[in-house]
Amino acid sequence: MKTTMADNTKNESKAVEPERPRQGLFSWIANAPAFFAEVRQESNKVTWPTWAETRVTTIAVFIMIFMAVLFFAAVDWALSTIVRLVLNAV
Repeated sequence: MKTTMADNTKNESKAVEPERPRQGLFSWIANAPAFFAEVRQESNKVTWPTWAETRVTTIAVFIMIFMAVLFFAAVDWALSTIVRLVLNAV
């Protein structure tokens, strides 16, 4: 009898972690101050961009959007012209 990959995976047993019990509302509320303290600690590690970096990045995004608009407008015009020529030739 020929074995398939499906047969091989059925016989393999994998250790599965038991699901952790869900936290109740009261334990979540009790852990909230520690959670927000950790959030504040992590946010202090973030390197925020300067206003100049933000301005330059924003301008670059708008330039890329404008270039994408021009590209897709040119492709749309070219394809619609080709379709009109083909349909009028028939």
